[in-house]
Amino acid sequence: MTDSKIPSHVKLTPDMSPTQKNQVLNDHFRKTGEGGVFMISMGIHLLGRATVDAIMKQLAGDAGDKSVEAGGEHDVGSIKVNNRTVDWEINYYNKDLDDESPDSTDPQQTTRHMTVLLSTEY
Repeated sequence: MTDSKIPSHVKLTPDMSPTQKNQVLNDHFRKTGEGGVFMISMGIHLLGRATVDAIMKQLAGDAGDKSVEAGGEHDVGSIKVNNRTVDWEINYYNKDLDDESPDSTDPQQTTRHMTVLLSTEY
C-alpha cells in the first residue's frame, strides 16, 4: 500500500510533542508523497494535467509551507493557483484505510491521506 519507513533526514525525537511529530511527518508527506495517498477532487482533475502538476508543485514548495496553520499539525491549508483557491487537508488512517489511525505519530500504524479540492467544492 504505502511505504512506512521514514527517510533518515526526517527526524523525530522522543522529546517532541505529538503535534510537533505530526508537523514533521505531514510536511514530509506533503512535499514528497511518501507515507500516504493523495486524492484530488473532480474539480481539480478537470483543470487538466498541467494545472494539477502546478498545484502539486506549489504544495511541495514555499506556497505549501506558507499555507499551513501556525502551531498546528500542518494538516490543512489553502493556496492560490491560476486565480483559484485550492484547499487541502491531511487525515490519518490505519494501514487498511478503513478507520482512524490509532497513533498518527507512528508511520508503522498510519497512512496519511491528503485531499486536494477547489474551495468551491466544499
